[in-house]
Amino acid sequence: MLDTLEIPSTAGDTAVAPRSSRLASLFAARSVAIVGASADPSKITGRPLAYMLARGFTGALYPVNPGRKEVQGLPAYPSLAAIGKPVDLAIVGTAAEQVEAIIQEGIDVGIKAFVVFSSGFAETGDAGRALQQRLSALARANDVAILGPNCLGLANSATGLIASFTTALESSPLLPGRFAFVSQSGALGAYWLDIVLRSGLGFSQWISTGNECDVDAGEAIDFLVDDPDTDVIGLYLEDIRDTQSFRRALQRAAMAHKTVIAIKSGRSNAGAQAAASHTGALAGDDALYDACLRQFGALRVGSLSEMIDAARLYLCKSVPQGNRLAIMSVSGGAGVLIADESEALGMQLPGFCDATNAVLKTVLPSFAHTSNPLDLTGNVVQNTASISTALTAVAADESVDAIVLFVGLMHSIAGAFTDALADARRLTPKPIIVIWIGAMPETIQRVEAAGIPVFGDIPQAMRALHATRELAQLQAQARNSAHASTPLKRGQPTTATEAAIAHLSEWDGKQLLRGQSWVGMPQGWLLQEGEAIPEHLPYPLVAKLQSAQLLHKSDAGGVILKIQDQAALESAISRLCKIGRALKIPVQGVLIEQMLPFDHELLLGLRNDERFGPVLTIARGGVEAEADPDVANVLLPASEDEILRALQGLRYARLLNGFRGRPAADMEALAERITGLCTWFMGQALQELEINPLAIQGSHAWALDALMAPAKA
Repeated sequence: MLDTLEIPSTAGDTAVAPRSSRLASLFAARSVAIVGASADPSKITGRPLAYMLARGFTGALYPVNPGRKEVQGLPAYPSLAAIGKPVDLAIVGTAAEQVEAIIQEGIDVGIKAFVVFSSGFAETGDAGRALQQRLSALARANDVAILGPNCLGLANSATGLIASFTTALESSPLLPGRFAFVSQSGALGAYWLDIVLRSGLGFSQWISTGNECDVDAGEAIDFLVDDPDTDVIGLYLEDIRDTQSFRRALQRAAMAHKTVIAIKSGRSNAGAQAAASHTGALAGDDALYDACLRQFGALRVGSLSEMIDAARLYLCKSVPQGNRLAIMSVSGGAGVLIADESEALGMQLPGFCDATNAVLKTVLPSFAHTSNPLDLTGNVVQNTASISTALTAVAADESVDAIVLFVGLMHSIAGAFTDALADARRLTPKPIIVIWIGAMPETIQRVEAAGIPVFGDIPQAMRALHATRELAQLQAQARNSAHASTPLKRGQPTTATEAAIAHLSEWDGKQLLRGQSWVGMPQGWLLQEGEAIPEHLPYPLVAKLQSAQLLHKSDAGGVILKIQDQAALESAISRLCKIGRALKIPVQGVLIEQMLPFDHELLLGLRNDERFGPVLTIARGGVEAEADPDVANVLLPASEDEILRALQGLRYARLLNGFRGRPAADMEALAERITGLCTWFMGQALQELEINPLAIQGSHAWALDALMAPAKA
């Protein structure tokens, strides 16, 4: 049986109360002990102390080393107990077999947080896994926070806390910023840290979670939602251990208007499940991670550079509130390239208003046109004042949501551009995004100091712009979606008969479905070979061999269509039963159903995923469902609006909506039916329900075939 799933309600604008206040001792520690502290600042347990001394950590530092009286100029202590003063955080970098005793000693003297660098735990096999499980038990039993083991630690730029040995801080000073990062990979975390420090973006909190024996990515996000120094949260994920906690944290971030941008590595199929059902094949693990991120308001990107480019727009407060762009360029060709990218990304290029055109005509040469994209021409070299005039006029145009300015080289008049940009930024709240090919570092610094992001090429800037528009939509949808606030009990059978079922044939599964009103059923009869054929059957009919061991009947030739009369029906039943005997499977009979006319068909899959709980999969239906996958996944519980968006997100939606005069499905009614079916499913003792096809005509839907599997014990 599966556990209860509870997702807090997010109706309205009130976020769920934070649950991670215990992490304050970890991420905002004011007193730190370094167990095994080395006098050598290049050693793993020497680096945190050296970093904090060099970067002005204002809290207390206590090196613990029984073999030394002094470490890096500070008095050393033989043990944690010997410190005799309050300690918020202990850093542990000893051999794995010593870690448990050190943490227990720390707990005994009142330490509430630990960072464990040490490797040799779950990543090494069963023995290491047992050691790690004991650390988890210690954390739970004593309400302490343990980051790691096998992690690179953490850093807080506001306080100078550096509980890490990362080489990313060897030569770079701490640079405060409003960008935080949570990484399940120490190396990827170090690369991110190096990039944001060298680029001038800075960071607020940097967290490497390692093996996550206690503090995981979800809890770290939850803490950052309440961090006043953080606006944007970056994630690098390999695995989500507690999906309920993770979903809740993402939901809180969306409600708090905190931007979340994630990289998720690893793309895999559903393995063994794919052999048993289309749903398993279509909704692999990676697809569910993707659905989780999107549904709860996070943007998934493919690289650190994409993440940082998108974050730059948020950090510079340069995210457009609409999709109407003004393109300004010193190169007509570059303006056309940007326009091409804009159209491909769904952005509009409105014409300028009369007042804007009038101003532009006063500063542009006679051969230039006041169109969008706007070519400032090379005339700016001799008339640098035109830059500011044109930029100010376009920024004031109410038909424009944002400005993209392209500059190439122009080193001799770079000052005119930077001054004009700074002035325009002061005068307008509209985002200004600069693409400057060949810009000198000092020029970039001056522009970004004015709060204007600078990109080195057109595709880079336009992808970032599009990403922020997509992310804004995802966050708004996450805030507007109301999830069930009461626990949803799953796995409890509704009747003793259902509890006793080992596996369900299509016939038996449809008997369960007939008990609810969300999906219709064709009229049907279960017949045996040699049994008298009922009179007045509604021909044409379909005949389907029934066996709990025959999951995909079409593959075995177990379906016969368009049966027009009694003689053809008798022949079909005999033929199907013969197939059953040849397959050596127990045959329940032959299901005879009326063939119904319909306009569209979908695959509808519901299953209880071991990691994500109940999941809805919607795809284009029929026997070709896996040939050209067109799939949407939704984690449950979900609102009717979320399911409608999933339907509209299919490529097949063009046909569902009545493409070129074809009959349209009633999409709102279909979403309502599917929502009701999802609620029904979560109350059943079922592991999986797959309807393929779900036949649709207008507002009606019928399950033409159904596959059901019981809940796992």
